[in-house]
Amino acid sequence: MIRDKIVPAGVVSATLAAIGITFGGAAHAASPPGAEARYQQDRANCLAGRTTEDQKTCLKEAGARLEAARKGDLSSPSSAQQAANARKRCDAFTGDDRRTCIARLEDGNTSGSVAAGGELREYKQIVPGVPQDVPPTAAGPSATAAPTPVPRGQ
Repeated sequence: MIRDKIVPAGVVSATLAAIGITFGGAAHAASPPGAEARYQQDRANCLAGRTTEDQKTCLKEAGARLEAARKGDLSSPSSAQQAANARKRCDAFTGDDRRTCIARLEDGNTSGSVAAGGELREYKQIVPGVPQDVPPTAAGPSATAAPTPVPRGQ
C-alpha cells in the first residue's frame, strides 16, 4: 500500500531551487543591474535588423554579452587604462618613431568610429629638409670657404 505524504510548500520550493541551481548553473545567475535591460535592447535591435551583423550572429553576441555580464567578465576600461594601453602600443617603436607614435595619440586628430569600420588617427609633423639642388656635403657654410664676392653695380 502506498501512502501519500504531505510536504510543506516551503520544502518543495527549496528543493526545486536547489535542483535549479544544480542543473541550471550560471544560466540562472542573477544579472547585474542594467544587464538584462541591455540584453533586451540588443535583442530587439537584432530582430529589427538595426545592426551591422546578420541576425543569428547578433543574437549570439547579445547572449554572450549577457552571460559575460552575469559572470562579471564584462567591464569597460577607464579612460586612464585606455590611455595606458595606447602608450603600450608605442613601446614597439624606438627613438623618433616612438616619440611620433605618442604625439599621434596625444596631439593627433581622430575621425571615424568602430561601428563605421575603425578609428583613423592623423598626425601632421613638419620635418625640415635640405633643398634638392644642394649636395648634402655643401648644405651648410664651410669654415674654410671664403665668401663669394658680390658684384657691384656697373
